[in-house]
Amino acid sequence: MKDEIKTHWNGRAAEYDKNVRQVIYSDRERVTWQKIFIQALGREKLKILDVGTGPGIVANLLSDLGHDVTGVDVSESMIKKAMENSDALHHSLELVQGDGERLPFESGSFDAVVNRYVLWTLPDPMKALAEWRRVLKPGGRLVVVDGTWYRHGKDKPLSKKLLQNLSVPLIMITERRMPKCHDLDDDIMNNLWSSNLKRPEADADMFKSLGFSQIQIVNALNKRLLTNLDYLKNGHCGERFMISGVK
Repeated sequence: MKDEIKTHWNGRAAEYDKNVRQVIYSDRERVTWQKIFIQALGREKLKILDVGTGPGIVANLLSDLGHDVTGVDVSESMIKKAMENSDALHHSLELVQGDGERLPFESGSFDAVVNRYVLWTLPDPMKALAEWRRVLKPGGRLVVVDGTWYRHGKDKPLSKKLLQNLSVPLIMITERRMPKCHDLDDDIMNNLWSSNLKRPEADADMFKSLGFSQIQIVNALNKRLLTNLDYLKNGHCGERFMISGVK
């Protein structure tokens, strides 16, 4: 499955970059995301690893705040896009191609490890979390931002189902495309751990079992991140959350 996911993101790097790069080029989105990470990490300058950096969105947001940031991604195409965005923004990032479950860094190398929309894709989340914990310094913090949008309608409340029905004409009119919450094949989706467990409760259980302390969960990030129109179009896909813990 890991090879299939790598192939998927290599093929989608340009399209994905185009869809998400407004986060670093839009003042509203950039400031909102930076406030979310400041809430988790504080304002002191840190040495941070962004796992699954993709086109470098989070890495550039954190670099903009003055942190020393390294980004790692399994997809070579994503690393190239991250380099392009870093150069355009005149940020100095270290960007490395590597496996998020077998990081090419020494133990205890970073003050913080962060990622956004990564954990749901990984075949073995416990292995990944343990590896991210390994590269943290004692007292370092792991911050995971993810969402509940890949449960194929499982436990989806009526309000979300109504939003889904409303989103179809809105997206077709405003974006001239067919709406969809994900681009992965159903076979991959059905085998992902994140499609079958309740989150972020399952994430908290994994954090605890690995020995993280001071575990904090911030729910309902959609309200902070989405405009009213964006919520009407995409709110049905699920709710974003942040979970963090200290080594």
